[in-house]
Amino acid sequence: MDILRKLLIVSLEWASLALGVFVASKWKLLTYNNDLTTLALIAMTLGILNSYVRPLVLGVVLIVSLPALLLTLGLAYYLVVLVTNGLIILLAEKLLDGFRILEGHWILAPLCISLVSWLFTSAVGIEQVKPFGRPQPPKDDSIDI
Repeated sequence: MDILRKLLIVSLEWASLALGVFVASKWKLLTYNNDLTTLALIAMTLGILNSYVRPLVLGVVLIVSLPALLLTLGLAYYLVVLVTNGLIILLAEKLLDGFRILEGHWILAPLCISLVSWLFTSAVGIEQVKPFGRPQPPKDDSIDI
């Protein structure tokens, strides 16, 4: 049962990435071969890169941008995340044939993919399916004094 739940979560996350890539291609931010296998391959590649490579890239970019983060009191973190997502999209573009980010859209394409993916996962309710560690005991409604 636990393996089926994890497979469901991964497939829903890949579907959300595929939907994000589809919407970004309709908004002319990127192009891909208009077939379902290429879209699935792009979603799987982005999912794997987000799981394994993105934390490393985000850590390196955070260390490099630490002075800007301190100067702006953390507001530059959003720019750091956008740049990291752009680097992951560019890496996926280099790895895959038939997938190309159009000129100058290496920040807008990941932003579009992230927003559509977030909307899809919120609508489907993936966060309720994901296990967050150990189950917590139910809270008692009484007030202790």
